Amino acid sequence: MMDKLRTLQFSFYSALFIATLTTVSVTLARYPLFPLNTESLEWSNAWLSATVVDFYGACLCFCGVVISSERSWIAAVLWTLGFCLLGSPVCCAWVLIWLWKGGGTLRLERTQESFTEDRMD
Repeated sequence: MMDKLRTLQFSFYSALFIATLTTVSVTLARYPLFPLNTESLEWSNAWLSATVVDFYGACLCFCGVVISSERSWIAAVLWTLGFCLLGSPVCCAWVLIWLWKGGGTLRLERTQESFTEDRMD
């Protein structure tokens, strides 16, 4: 079961990586970021779209961390909805609460078991 979940997660984040990298790269190639061309509607729309894809790419990565960190599925889903619908302020609120409740660290710790599993793979 864990192998299937790991494969699903790896596949999802690989596809997300390719989608975000492609979107930003193509936009950068077609519409150079500098010099800023804010007078062009086409340039502005292209960068607006790329920025939205880029934001949701980062947001979905953060959602994965939160879903795997929260003790309650309900809390994880509510936080995820907040991140995706309300953006950075909710992300910052989660980090502040996590720091307050979690002893002041954002470190993602790996258990000894996960190191052992990595060595066997």
